[in-house]
Parts: sequence; C-alpha cells; structure tokens
Amino acid sequence: MSYDLKNVFYLGNNHEYDGGSAASKEWIAEIDVSSYVAPISKGRQKGQGLAIYKVHSTWQKSDGAPPLATETAMFTMGLSVKPYTTTGDQLDGEITYGDLQASNDLLVFGQQWIGGTGGGALVGNAGPATPFLEPSEKVPYVVVRDKIFQIATTGFLTVADVENSVRMECAMITLDTATLNQLLRTQTA
Repeated sequence: MSYDLKNVFYLGNNHEYDGGSAASKEWIAEIDVSSYVAPISKGRQKGQGLAIYKVHSTWQKSDGAPPLATETAMFTMGLSVKPYTTTGDQLDGEITYGDLQASNDLLVFGQQWIGGTGGGALVGNAGPATPFLEPSEKVPYVVVRDKIFQIATTGFLTVADVENSVRMECAMITLDTATLNQLLRTQTA
C-alpha cells in the first residue's frame, strides 16, 4: 500500500481534560478502530491492519482558542495500543512507568506540551507541543488491535479546560501471516 491520496484517509479524536483538577492526574480516551483491522485471516483473505503514517495534534481551550497565557499545566500525551481497561479523566495510576516513553513498542505517537507559566525553569519553552515519537510515511505504525488509546498525564494544576485533538493519516493494508503474527505478538502488553 502506498502513501498517496487514493489510499490515505483521516481518523481523528478530541478529548477535553477538565480544568481545575489536581496535579499529576491522567486521562485515557478510547478510539475504536475495529472496523479498520481484521487480524484473523479467513480462507484466502489475508489479515488487515491500520497503517498510521502521520499524526497531527493540537492543544486548545474547549472553544478552540489557544490555552490561557496563565496555564500552568505540563502534559505528556500519546496514542497507544496498550489495552487499558479504565478510561476517563482525573485517573491515578492507570498510566504506568514506560507507557509514555519512546522506547515503548505500544506507543504510536508521543508529545509534550508546556503551559505559559508552567514548568519553573522551563517557562521559556512554553508554546507548541513537541513530538518525541512519530510514525512516518516510509515506516508507518501498523495497528492490528481493535482500539487505540489517547492518553495523557499532567504535572501541574490546569487553569482552564484544555482540549487535545489528534488527526491520524491512515490506510488499511493487507498483511501476510508472518507479519501479522509478529505485530500481534508485539502489540500484546
């Protein structure tokens, strides 16, 4: 499957993190991709995966405006195929050590964002989110599980509601049995 206008389509998700919540909380939102993957071959029909080539992401207030200049939050956000059993806001301990690190095989995309007055010595670094892990046009991340989870942790109090929006450039691809089996093993937590 090639990365071109004929094959690529967009999948997106928005999640609003409630403002005024306690420091060091997490949120997990589920994105159902079951209609795009078929990890079991049937007869002559090969298995199918969802190739994610690029991910675009924004942080904004719930009305679409930029976050407040007084925002103190710092977020680390990612898209993961790890099978989380709990979803929602203001969670504690669901996202474990390593879930949001570039070395994690289950992490599709990762980025960090620092609010205008957050981060102490890092205040000057506030502004656009900084990706630390991205799929590419040449080496997409191929999902063979039914769900992708949009996950985030925050380091400080959020002044206002903050919304994180993602858009993935995707294509459905056919997989041979060996590749499919390898991906199924890799994407098992």
